Amino acid sequence: MELLWLTVGIVIGAIATSACWFSWSYAKRLRDRKSRQRSRHVSKIKSIRSFQSWAYGLQRDIKQKYRQKFDPKEILITEQEQLQKQMLWETIVESAPIGYLQVDQDNRLTVCNQRAAQMMGINNLQQGLQRKPFLLQIIRSYELDALVEQTRSQMQGAQIDWVFHPAIPDPADPVPQTSKPIRAHSIYCPNRQVGIFLEDRQEAVLIAQQRDRWTSDVAHELKTPLTSIRLVAETIETRVDPSAKIWVERLLNEIERITNLVNDLLELGQMDVGITPCLHKSEIDLENLIKAVWTNLEPIANRKKISLNYHSDGQIRLHGDESRLYRLLLNIIDNSIKHSPTLQSITVAVAAIDDFVQIETIDAGDGFPEEALPHIFDRFYRIDPSRTRSGLDRGGSGLGLAIASQIVQLHEGTISAHNHPETGGAWIIIKLPKHL
Repeated sequence: MELLWLTVGIVIGAIATSACWFSWSYAKRLRDRKSRQRSRHVSKIKSIRSFQSWAYGLQRDIKQKYRQKFDPKEILITEQEQLQKQMLWETIVESAPIGYLQVDQDNRLTVCNQRAAQMMGINNLQQGLQRKPFLLQIIRSYELDALVEQTRSQMQGAQIDWVFHPAIPDPADPVPQTSKPIRAHSIYCPNRQVGIFLEDRQEAVLIAQQRDRWTSDVAHELKTPLTSIRLVAETIETRVDPSAKIWVERLLNEIERITNLVNDLLELGQMDVGITPCLHKSEIDLENLIKAVWTNLEPIANRKKISLNYHSDGQIRLHGDESRLYRLLLNIIDNSIKHSPTLQSITVAVAAIDDFVQIETIDAGDGFPEEALPHIFDRFYRIDPSRTRSGLDRGGSGLGLAIASQIVQLHEGTISAHNHPETGGAWIIIKLPKHL
């Protein structure tokens, strides 16, 4: 019996001890969890306070830098400088000897100096600029509008020459307006704006017309004495000693050359006034024509030991004036021989492209200065010797390429001058229709 109660007491004691231990262990875990939560809360509060302190410091630094950078005094000085620059720009534009226009991204006229207003016939300039009208509303020139669009689309400057015909101010009282040849240079400005410099070319055109008229008059006056000299030379040719006959033949050749030059000048003068010379068209074999030209120029080429390289896709024919095309090729190839160094070759390539025939001549000479390329076919234009690599005078009258250009125009073709990328010499490209 005693043993039973002893066993029961031991069991009850073990249970009580286990309950106490479990209670103490649970309470300890609760205290540890609260301690960890408290430490996390304190850490979060410290982090928040640290972030707030950093933010307040950053805001203080920004305000300090803002005060230093945007000091009202400095702002006032900057505005004054901008105002001075604007006034200087307006003074320069207004005092410029050429016209200047500027349009915004919507093609509204924002700047126009007095020179441009006079050239374009703009009245009440200041009132017009205040309204910011469209360019076409105040200047009826589709060439100028196309130049603006080209500059804006390509984001680079361009140039055009055209004849400006002013609009009639009052249709009820039409007053004849004077047309003006104008040259316009455009520049691309920020924010898709476009600036345009206008140059009145009336004086230059008048000078060119007077020069051409004088040339035609001189050529006309030379025709009669040349005919008389030729008759005298032909009469002497049959009466001189055979040993001296060669000199008369050379005299006749030079007379023939001057006569052809005079005839070319007269034809150029006729084309200037709208009289188109009559073409005597026939079917021409280009290979035979080029060989005939080279045969005539071969004595000159042999002195410099220059050879001809001829390339062709085959037998190519076209319809045209054989005598004029002969003169065209003679001028071009003769020009290449004159400006080629010794022991070189001249390449003449002929190819049929669709309905056109393309003729290329390439030499190994100095080529053309870049600034001279737009004027190569102008009458009496000669390249400055100091602008060539050799520094030698290119000689000639400045008419050979001009006459070649006129012959190409008569045949409804095109001619262009370049510098060949491989030889560095002159590269002339002629395109002629197969059938006129």
